[in-house]
Amino acid sequence: MFKNLGYTDAPLYEKTRDEYDIETERGRERFTELMEILSGNLPVRSGKALDIGCNAGLSSFVLEELGFEVVGIDIQEKAVKRAKELARKQGSKAEFYVMDAKNLEFDENTFDLVALLGYPLAHFSIWDFDEVLQQVKRVLKPQGWIVIQESDFLWTLIRGFNQPGLEAEGLVRINIDVNVYEGYLDRLLIDFEKEVFSKDKFYIWSPWILRYVLEKNGFQVEFKERDLIISHPER
Repeated sequence: MFKNLGYTDAPLYEKTRDEYDIETERGRERFTELMEILSGNLPVRSGKALDIGCNAGLSSFVLEELGFEVVGIDIQEKAVKRAKELARKQGSKAEFYVMDAKNLEFDENTFDLVALLGYPLAHFSIWDFDEVLQQVKRVLKPQGWIVIQESDFLWTLIRGFNQPGLEAEGLVRINIDVNVYEGYLDRLLIDFEKEVFSKDKFYIWSPWILRYVLEKNGFQVEFKERDLIISHPER
């Protein structure tokens, strides 16, 4: 009999952990891909960078390789522990902390760049991200920038809502419902290998929604290639 884990995205991250680990083959591939994307699009190439939702640190290591002094944060303790371990192994100077992006524990005007990479907005409601941007604006330097890697999940949803998907080996995702009042997709995740199932909330973002929230918080927006949105506070 399958065990119900309730609402959690832990099974998804457990199955996809290789995506965020620089020591795995897939992690090294993503490192190279992200280096290629950022190297041609970042508006600044030095200074202090904050990597929000760093997971096991892969995106933080990319930013460090590009010339930044990096601080990575994530709400997952296990992921941050792994990031610190990998940093020691690689001789990285990046720092990692367990921290909620809605309550950044940094002084004003600290960072030259704030990055949200790896399509992380699915974890934030529009109201949560509004709070995150208020914090980002506070910790950014006056000439600082924010870079967000994001896709049009609304269009993806419209095209394939009723199609079950394979999220990772042995993990099947079935879309159950859309909450049109809070803007998230209710999903059922079934792990056939471990015989468990869970549900998660996948918040639905589209470029026009993201642009509105950024501009509402006083950011000017530029859309770049490869799903990058570059923005800076109005000056």
